[in-house]
Amino acid sequence: MDPIAISIVTIILFLALMFMGMHVGLSLMVSGFVGYVILYTGSVHDMSRAFFMTLSEMKTISYSTAANFSMAVIPLFMLMGNFAMYSGITAELFDTCYKWLGRFRGGLAFTAIGASSLFHCFCGSATATVATIGTVAYPEMVRYKYDPVASASVIASSSAFGLLIPPSIGFIVYCTMTQTSVSDMFAAGIVPAIIVIILAIVTVIILAKLNPKAMPAGEKYTWKERFISLKGLIGFLILFILVLGGIFSGFFSPSEGGAIGAVGSFVIMVIRRNASFANVWKSLRDSVKTTCMIFMVMIGANIFGTCLAMTQMPAQLAKALAAGGMSQYAILWIIIAVYIGLGMAVDTLPLIAILVPIFWPIVTAFGWSPLWFGIIMVMCMLTGLICPPHGIPCCIMAGIAKVPLMSIFKGVAPYLLMLAIGLVIFVYAEPLSTWLPGVLKAARAG
Repeated sequence: MDPIAISIVTIILFLALMFMGMHVGLSLMVSGFVGYVILYTGSVHDMSRAFFMTLSEMKTISYSTAANFSMAVIPLFMLMGNFAMYSGITAELFDTCYKWLGRFRGGLAFTAIGASSLFHCFCGSATATVATIGTVAYPEMVRYKYDPVASASVIASSSAFGLLIPPSIGFIVYCTMTQTSVSDMFAAGIVPAIIVIILAIVTVIILAKLNPKAMPAGEKYTWKERFISLKGLIGFLILFILVLGGIFSGFFSPSEGGAIGAVGSFVIMVIRRNASFANVWKSLRDSVKTTCMIFMVMIGANIFGTCLAMTQMPAQLAKALAAGGMSQYAILWIIIAVYIGLGMAVDTLPLIAILVPIFWPIVTAFGWSPLWFGIIMVMCMLTGLICPPHGIPCCIMAGIAKVPLMSIFKGVAPYLLMLAIGLVIFVYAEPLSTWLPGVLKAARAG
């Protein structure tokens, strides 16, 4: 069979298995395994021999993926986030944001955006962010006469913004697959994250102007009360700055930063007297479960990606696009459309693992910056995450707020428009993604 035909069969099999409900990691492994068997059978003309050759190849890929030192950063940052989450930071985080921002019209929406963004920094999961912040913030917003749909929509939308904020697990998976510097990728995400949060705040201001009753002003607090509210967050903010500062300065590697962050989060958990056996057990359990899920997807993606590379399909696709006469921006927008389209049905981390092996040869063929492409890719993930019909944060908020899911999908439409504007900005203003990593690299070299 022609190698390109084998690659098409492999991709179709993967999509069929995934939409039948099989775990994404297993779908990638099975489809990659079948592709390998077909390839080796055509080479050695012996199916039983091809079968054992494929098993040997899968064993090698599985071990090399799991034993890769750069993968150590994933469980460490997950552990750091879970220790922070179970230390009871959520209520204090929301309280601090509310006392600083709540007095403005739409202030509680600003608070939800700020609390979600900061909480995502610690826990690294949009699902955990919307479930936790939604439980804390939504009752408060309703208590202050905020419209239920507007409240649920802003919480669901802002839970995804943290994908751009380091330490983002999406960035780590992307860097592991493309051999890009994790510290540079973290730095690349800071300016775009700030821009997205500013655009979200502007969106809330516009919505509050258009419908003042949906987002009324909240209470005013004295400067003393505002500064006192920071007390519960000082330890985590210092830890966050220490970890990212150490990574950006080159004082320690991302893996070492993750280890320091995990130990520091546990120490703060003890100081806050929340280090009960139940909380420590839940932190360890959740970290192991998420890490195993990510490793399973990564192993499956490497088997799937290596199989596609053997068929030469990604390289041939890059060559065909380069010779087709289309502009690089036109090709990039096609890639963006694929990412957003699949992002409506597939979760963020699996989508990175699935599409990077296919599109990475195009990135290298056109000489695109890996940092710039990584930001665009994560922006697509972020957009797809809150789009129907998948929209996991929207589904979770529909359950918490007891409002119709379709109402929340309509409510997030202005934020989707805002994300589209942000995506256009990042596509045509590459320095926004590459400036800060270049400055930090120059500072380290000097």
